[in-house]
Amino acid sequence: MLNVSQIRSDFPILATEVYPGVPLIYLDSAASSQKPALVIEAMDDYYRHTNANVHRGIHRLSEEATNAYEEARAKIARFINAPDPAEVIYVSNTTEGINLAAYSWGRANIQAGDEILLTEMEHHANLVPWQILAEEKGAVVKYVPFLADGTLDLAAIPSLLTERTKIFSFTAVSNVFGTVNPVKQLVKMAHDAGVIALVDAAQAAPHMPIDVQEWDCDFMAFS
Repeated sequence: MLNVSQIRSDFPILATEVYPGVPLIYLDSAASSQKPALVIEAMDDYYRHTNANVHRGIHRLSEEATNAYEEARAKIARFINAPDPAEVIYVSNTTEGINLAAYSWGRANIQAGDEILLTEMEHHANLVPWQILAEEKGAVVKYVPFLADGTLDLAAIPSLLTERTKIFSFTAVSNVFGTVNPVKQLVKMAHDAGVIALVDAAQAAPHMPIDVQEWDCDFMAFS
């Protein structure tokens, strides 16, 4: 059984009182999550004992920092079942990850008249980069609608995936509705149409197991 008090005790900031006798109740983790004591202590230990350039020095601190950096990458790879830690790229947040895909892969592969497929339940981080890219390249952005119950209109997708569609970028879990999308099915629909699939997993990573090999997505961003 979930012990809420024990979990709260792991987060020092939750001991804060917003008013005398009124404890902090934090409900904005979908935007920026609080850090448990273990994370704070690990960061403190790093800055006290290891802080140095990564992959840019041959002295002891740099080697220790580099080892920690790569060990963390390997842990992330295991967390999402990536086949190779080299497939994991560090970014500051999900927004940067999606922007990286849009402005590297996108700029190299999207041409005038091409189509970019998104959904109507996307966070702005998965809307704006593609809209900017489409305007820059002369491409077209299309959107999968959602139904009255907050789920995607899956029946609409086949007609939206055309020979001009280059990428289908969608959220695994909606930050507004909490809708859990059928990621594996959506990726397969994209691939069956010869389309690249990007998954915004910002809201999925903290709440459910992720297996990128099972999902078979081409890109995934989370933080």
